[in-house]
Amino acid sequence: MAPWGIRGEVKVDLLSDDPQRLQPGLEVLVAPPDGGPLRPERVEWARPQGRFWRVKLAGCPDRTAAEALRGGRLQVPEDQVPPLPPGQYYVFQLVGLDVVDPGGRKVGQVRDVLRYPANDVIVVDGDGGREFLIPAIRQAVAAVDLERGRLVLGDLPGLLD
Repeated sequence: MAPWGIRGEVKVDLLSDDPQRLQPGLEVLVAPPDGGPLRPERVEWARPQGRFWRVKLAGCPDRTAAEALRGGRLQVPEDQVPPLPPGQYYVFQLVGLDVVDPGGRKVGQVRDVLRYPANDVIVVDGDGGREFLIPAIRQAVAAVDLERGRLVLGDLPGLLD
């Protein structure tokens, strides 16, 4: 999120495939940029603006309040998220999963998922401060096991090089 204008509006990069998610009255959670506790908020209105959305939150009266949200995120409560087809996952479900190689050895933890036109890329914080970029394709990701909290890598040569 980032401030937009002087009336407390924020610019949001919508990660949902459903642009109708931001309906007026929608209860969202604001994740502040400092990692503080989630704060409930209500969407007053939202409209597309290029590839972003302009959103007015009820508790954000001016630019100063919007500036305090810079770098934060809007989230929909987990119990309001529609189910996805098998084999598809929300980013929030993947972040924090342990990443293991095909033999079960832990290589890191999912930090983020980057969205690109060709395919998403999973950002993994590896041991020793190393970062791995794993393409979200079948050859690179063999399985996602949410119950066990892990993502199993495929046997793709050079994946961790």
